[in-house]
Amino acid sequence: MEESVLATVEFLGLVGYEVLIAYAMKAFWPMNQKKKIIYLFWALLPLALMTMFHSESIGNDTQAYTELFDAVCNMTLKQALSNGRFEKGYMLFTYVLTRLFSSRQCVLIAEGAIVYLSLARWLNKWCKAPGLFVCLIVEMLEIDGWMSIQRQALAMAILFFAYDVLIEKKLLRFVVLVILAAQFHAVAYVFLLTWPMLWWFEEHRVNSLKKKWKFERLMAVCAVGIVLLMWPMINFLLRIFPKYQYYVAGAYMDGQARLAIVLKIIVYALMLMVPRWIKNQKWEAGQSVVELSLYRMALVNIVILIAANQATILTRFSGIFSVYAVAEFSEQASKLKRGKNRKIVTVAALILFALYGVIITIYRTPEWQTTYPFEWYF
Repeated sequence: MEESVLATVEFLGLVGYEVLIAYAMKAFWPMNQKKKIIYLFWALLPLALMTMFHSESIGNDTQAYTELFDAVCNMTLKQALSNGRFEKGYMLFTYVLTRLFSSRQCVLIAEGAIVYLSLARWLNKWCKAPGLFVCLIVEMLEIDGWMSIQRQALAMAILFFAYDVLIEKKLLRFVVLVILAAQFHAVAYVFLLTWPMLWWFEEHRVNSLKKKWKFERLMAVCAVGIVLLMWPMINFLLRIFPKYQYYVAGAYMDGQARLAIVLKIIVYALMLMVPRWIKNQKWEAGQSVVELSLYRMALVNIVILIAANQATILTRFSGIFSVYAVAEFSEQASKLKRGKNRKIVTVAALILFALYGVIITIYRTPEWQTTYPFEWYF
């Protein structure tokens, strides 16, 4: 009981800090470039420090990565790259660190620095009002996942650069960056779908503002198909990527995590619909490429979570898109007219998502949700 109380206090304390910083620096609505950089420094600094200097008891996979560092210390480069469990890019990353540093904490320090520098750059470039986004990645425990799944977090950091060239419609660079990200975690390959998802489906009819619904219909068909064909698909993927066989019997396939997934489906669906409902507009005729990309990634994220409700390991795929879904909601909320609507949506989101985080933190569902009470490595 005392542990749950302490965990809740720590979690809400961090949330309170982020809300206070965002409010004080007016980051809940569009910011100029100079103020945005200052805000991102103070908002992301504690999150980066937590990721870099957390104890090995934080996160389900942390100890596996630090122990891998010790093992690689005694390997040649050829031996490290021949490891069958981890991707070659991550093994090379670890090998280089073993030659530069003696402490295995350097794995977490390097990962945290890379992830948050990449995130800060991406937010500075693409997010006009980053305040709500940063608060939500804390409340929705996105940052907690980055402390546990280091390989995927590093892949995500590279995919932020892939997003740039996706928007700029530079196919070759996009493919190269996605392949590079996949050398840290193979789940990054799913990001290749964002190219056809964004560029192969027209949003409106020719010479008309009337919206086409092809993409939405495709997502509905995919959701039904995935639910019906889930396990055959998983078995097929495991034949392609046999290194992930060990997940099948582990916590990542445990049904205890389904409460968190059901909550996520509800939350992300509301995030997608509520701002548009409040604006009393179905779809914007003047959507930018960035807005369209975030909207479609948010839809894909929901479809993946529906699939993950049957096999929770698939939340790894959702992790690739969830950060963009949060950004989509944050940007839509910031576009609401100043006044009651924006204030109500912002306050309601902060309260409801804080409650969501408290539920997950207290009940520790999924079971690898062990960030709070927080422990530093020193």
